[in-house]
Amino acid sequence: MSQAGLALVSCLMPDDRPMTDDSRLSDSSRGPSSELQVGPLQGSWPPPCSDWAKSQSLDPIGTAGYYEGFLLVEQPLPWPADVSEIPELAEVSKLAYGARLRLQAVAQAGRPDGDGALRRVICYRSTRPGWAGPMACSERVVEPGQLAEAAHAVVEEPAASLEVGVRGATADVLVCTHGRRDTCCGARGMELLAALTDGATFGQPGVRLWRTSHTGGHRFAPTAIALPSGTLWAWADAALLSQVVDGQGPVGSAISRYRGCASLGSPAQQAVEKAVLSEIGWPLLTSRRRALDLGGMLVGLETEIYGTWEAVAKEGRRVAQPDCRSDPGLATKQSVEWVVEGLRQVIAV
Repeated sequence: MSQAGLALVSCLMPDDRPMTDDSRLSDSSRGPSSELQVGPLQGSWPPPCSDWAKSQSLDPIGTAGYYEGFLLVEQPLPWPADVSEIPELAEVSKLAYGARLRLQAVAQAGRPDGDGALRRVICYRSTRPGWAGPMACSERVVEPGQLAEAAHAVVEEPAASLEVGVRGATADVLVCTHGRRDTCCGARGMELLAALTDGATFGQPGVRLWRTSHTGGHRFAPTAIALPSGTLWAWADAALLSQVVDGQGPVGSAISRYRGCASLGSPAQQAVEKAVLSEIGWPLLTSRRRALDLGGMLVGLETEIYGTWEAVAKEGRRVAQPDCRSDPGLATKQSVEWVVEGLRQVIAV
């Protein structure tokens, strides 16, 4: 295992998460160059947002957002662009916001209208504040008129009674197909779902595949959320998500599509965790870990099994990030890449 490393990663901002946007970044946190860059693209013009991001070789790390967990509510399609505007989910949305949970409308893959009268309400959340790792799960199956009551029940259930995600337990994989939010998600998410339903991993017991609403980062479509790990993935395909669910295979083939773990509180922390993931491999995502800002752009990652790591995380280049099918030269948003330097293990276990 190497004791030093250098990684180039990126953070998209400011539209997808309740985290730091560019206006809040201090000059001391910036990298050596903040010049906006617009690169070439082969294909249609103006480009789909997902094609543009991929053509620029953007690393999606740092775009996972930061939440205490996820609240999944089974809701028949179609969904509006903002699912909090669905009348049935109005109270649920307020509850999720207050509890720092990300609300995701979900529909069973292949069954957009659900099972009829009954709906699932599923809450994944950390039982150890400040730490990442497998989230605990609470679930109810109720009638549509009981969604708010069920949401309160799963969110407020005592931590001691929750089932913490372990290998062999149920895994939920959410693929964004929210076409009313972004056309790339609608088209490419549905293509991915078709591939997944034909695969062996997503037909086995214990793995549930869902269509879901906006996950943030639609420029990385197709996107996916894996639970109970609370990890988010970009440009997903069947091979990648099979690796994520099974926790097997070379992590190097997946690392460039890792958006980060939503339990880690900043893009810099998520970037350093990615660097450690490249050293440890898949077992890191099933272990307890927490990140700490140590000052001077130094970030620490403490793990229960794999020791404590430190590295410097700072901003690098800025790349134009246009809206879908718009000229990148007119973009008002930017992607900011992160440079991770000097990764080292400071405490071994």
